[in-house]
Amino acid sequence: MTTVDIAHLVEELASLTDAVKRLGALAQQPLQPQSSVEIARNSKGVTWVVKAYHPDPIEASTLAQGLYDQLAFRYGQPTTDDAA
Repeated sequence: MTTVDIAHLVEELASLTDAVKRLGALAQQPLQPQSSVEIARNSKGVTWVVKAYHPDPIEASTLAQGLYDQLAFRYGQPTTDDAA
């Protein structure tokens, strides 16, 4: 092995060591808590599902309901057939 080869290996090893340290630091960061809300409605074989994620469960619920309402407005409210 030549001196150039050894120098190249040392550089690669230093680079890999630095990358492992960065990954380790990233893994140590605390995760943000997430709340999820799922709202579903089945109408005539069609299911709408809206999932919203937010650290605050109230905000997740509000966001999910808003998105659901937009879908219902755009594609029409499902109707129920009470005539039986």
